[in-house]
Amino acid sequence: MKTYLDFASTTPMAPEVIEEMHAVMSEDSFGNPSSLDHQFGISANNIVEQSRNEVANLINANPEEILWTSGATESNNLAIVGFHQFQYKGHPLRFTTSHLEHKSVIESMRSIEELESKVSFIQPNKDGQIDLETFTSQLNPDAIFASCMHINNETGVVNEIKEIGKYCKKNEIIFHVDAAQSIGKIPIDVKEMCIDLMSMSAHKVYGPKGVGALYINKDSVGRVKSLIVGGGQERGMRSGTLPTHQIAGMASAYRVSKQRMHDDLEHIQQCRDAFLKKLSSLNGWKINGSVEDAFPGILSLCFHDLYSESLIYAMEGFAISRGSACSSDHDEPSHVLKSMGLLDHEINGTIRISFGRTTSLHDTESAASELIAAVTHLRNLKGDSQ
Repeated sequence: MKTYLDFASTTPMAPEVIEEMHAVMSEDSFGNPSSLDHQFGISANNIVEQSRNEVANLINANPEEILWTSGATESNNLAIVGFHQFQYKGHPLRFTTSHLEHKSVIESMRSIEELESKVSFIQPNKDGQIDLETFTSQLNPDAIFASCMHINNETGVVNEIKEIGKYCKKNEIIFHVDAAQSIGKIPIDVKEMCIDLMSMSAHKVYGPKGVGALYINKDSVGRVKSLIVGGGQERGMRSGTLPTHQIAGMASAYRVSKQRMHDDLEHIQQCRDAFLKKLSSLNGWKINGSVEDAFPGILSLCFHDLYSESLIYAMEGFAISRGSACSSDHDEPSHVLKSMGLLDHEINGTIRISFGRTTSLHDTESAASELIAAVTHLRNLKGDSQ
């Protein structure tokens, strides 16, 4: 069995989450949470609403501002396309985002361009970050909507969400944040950060796959147009029977993450530091992005003289990746790394290692040792003495 070091892709479910989901599936709460004519449906509905409270509690939101979805990808689509369709009155609107975003944000932006609305893209700074200066210097003055991820899923770089949010609020710009990688890992306060829409997922934070949520600020946004019609659930903004057991699992994962956030972050920091200390004996590599302004659980490492596929194959005892799981089956170079100015051969030589709650320091040091051995072996095969 390989040692898992791809926590940015997905996480194993926490034992507490599995227990909670099993309880929901085993008890008399299997009813449709929209069927309020009998106790089975009422029991399921109670679980859904209690879970809504848990999710809201983690981000300092009101429960009625939490809308259930199938995950962050759907939440991103609903936040961007749903907001656009609700606001669009036949006149083009101006949206802005960055080249660092998840494909679900970029493709959603492309879809509103088909309605002749305008989208401008902000280039990150040299460290692959959207800081306030970078944001304000490139922002189109007519923009009414801005979308920016919190933690980048490929590099771990943390964008200046609080500062950007305050600027957007002051200038009456709706601010959407993709928090798939940050939720439950670092503190988020939607009020303090002036966030209007925020996409969340469960499976990046030790919860189940297939469930997520969209935070919709009731004062600044209120509603978005449903992209899925046919039942009127979720206040008419997202039709479909709610998966009670998955929602309960997401709430459990968020509750556990809130309790363990400080300890988890400290542990992951130790893992990253131990890994980099061990790797420092090797020459000819670099970190893509910034170490200082990054979440320690994600490392993007560039070996410009090698191919990522060869490194991944050589590290047969460890599950690592080239980068985003949503792009790993495509041949084109990472749009995130290209936006940071990396050349094709640097992108082709990049691997992503991501640590999590269950990563041990022994696993971390063993991975660094195996990476050193893999790089040395591959360079020797090339006749490279570096």
